[in-house]
Amino acid sequence: MIEPQLEDIKNLPDMKVDKNVVKKQAADADYDVKIKNMKIDRGHLFPCSYAPDEETKKSTFTLTNVVPQASSFNRISWRSMECSVRKTLTTDCLDSNGKIKAYVVTGAVPSKSNTLNNRVNIPSLLWTAYCCYNSTKRQWVAEAHWGENREYVKGDRLPSNTLADLYKMLSDVKHYNGGVKVFPDYCQNGKQDDTGRNGEAGAGQKRSGEMSGEGSRKRPRETGDEENDCDFDCDEE
Repeated sequence: MIEPQLEDIKNLPDMKVDKNVVKKQAADADYDVKIKNMKIDRGHLFPCSYAPDEETKKSTFTLTNVVPQASSFNRISWRSMECSVRKTLTTDCLDSNGKIKAYVVTGAVPSKSNTLNNRVNIPSLLWTAYCCYNSTKRQWVAEAHWGENREYVKGDRLPSNTLADLYKMLSDVKHYNGGVKVFPDYCQNGKQDDTGRNGEAGAGQKRSGEMSGEGSRKRPRETGDEENDCDFDCDEE
């Protein structure tokens, strides 16, 4: 699905459009192009499985919420990390009413020249970070993860890092000029929790309420890009 307002197109059901009309954003036709030595998925930035309801879940399938992602990286390393973070949010990021309240920010570092269809940049690296107030420990907690956008190699994993580590890594990336700051200082200056992670926080997308699929026994799909279907619901068995 596309965002019609970016193309000045009105009255489109489900934001679908003829592939020849799209000029200001990616289209499905771009993802149909074959890349040598790399199978590409439509990789979600805000995960479908994090959505609190069906309407929000559906909204994650716009092509402005995805980037070209190496298929095995998307389905193995990145998926495993998303599931791990999702589980943490359901236990460590509950407000006084028992509802999930967290800030999650995900970004993609553009490659220098690697593109789909000569127009859609294939990121060289993806990163994500979250921050929330742990009402039990009465402190801000945070975590950051990142990985190269390449085909999966056995043993690849995305270990947890502090926000300070993330800021340093992003500041060292040539595409990012100057210092990088994802979250407000009140999170970054938070007290460390018992895992040694720094409490560091953020003004990202605020999501409250239960995440979809919580407590389900759904097996993960292996398709990677089916429209309007959560590709990789976390296996919680």
